Amino acid sequence: MVTPRTPCRRSGAGRSRDVNDVQTTGLSRPESGSTVEVVTGGSTAPAHSQVESSLEQELVLEVGVDASGRRVRLSLGAQVSVWWSPVEVPVRCRPYQIVDVRGGTVPTWRLRPLGPAVDGDRRATPRAPLHVPVGLAMPSGLLLGETADLSEGGLRVIFPAEPTAGFGDVAHPLPDTGERAVLAIALDGTRVELRCRVVHRSRLADGRRQLRVAFEDLSDEVRSRLRTTTALELARRATR
Repeated sequence: MVTPRTPCRRSGAGRSRDVNDVQTTGLSRPESGSTVEVVTGGSTAPAHSQVESSLEQELVLEVGVDASGRRVRLSLGAQVSVWWSPVEVPVRCRPYQIVDVRGGTVPTWRLRPLGPAVDGDRRATPRAPLHVPVGLAMPSGLLLGETADLSEGGLRVIFPAEPTAGFGDVAHPLPDTGERAVLAIALDGTRVELRCRVVHRSRLADGRRQLRVAFEDLSDEVRSRLRTTTALELARRATR
C-alpha cells in the first residue's frame, strides 16, 4: 500500500505547512488566480485585479477596477507596479509594462516585466528609501529636515544637529517618544500635513537628529498617495 504524502510540520506544536507553500512563483511574480494591486505613476489610488496567467516572460491580468468598481483605462506602453502578498512575505512588488490590451467579456492586460521583484523590508506597508524635504511644526515655525525612508504607515526623518541659543540651551527640541507631532510633506506636488506619533528619537554620530514616526488618522486619499509614492520609488530602484 502506498502511504499518502502528508504536509511537513514544524518541530513541536504549530500549524502544518506543505513544503510547497512558499513557491518561487509567489516571490518572483504573483500566482495565477491571486489578487493584485496595480499602481501607475499618474494615479493616486491602486487598481485591483486578478491574475489570469503568470509566466516569467508575461503576466496576464484582468483589467483592474478602481474603488468605485469601474474598469481602469491604461494605454499601451504604460509602466506600472504590480503588488501582491505571497505566503509568509507580506508584500512583493515588480515593475511591468503593458504590451497588449484585449477586450471580451473579461478584458485583460498583458504585461512584460521590466525588472526583478522586490519587497519592502518584508513589512505590511512597504518602506522605500526616499529623500524629500519635510517640515516639523514647532511653536516658532517649521523645522526643516529630510526623509530617509517613507511608507504608508510612517517615515524616518533626519534633522540638522541641535542649534543652540544664548547659553547653550536647545533652540528647537524635538518631540519625545510617544508624543504627537504634525509633519508637512509634498506628495505629487501638493503639500500634505500628516498627524503622527513619535515611535523613536535618536542622535546620529555626526550630531544630526532623527525621528521615526507612525502616521495617525490618515484620509484614504493621503494613504493612497503614500502607497503610490512608495510603489513608484521601489519600482524605480528595481529597474536601475
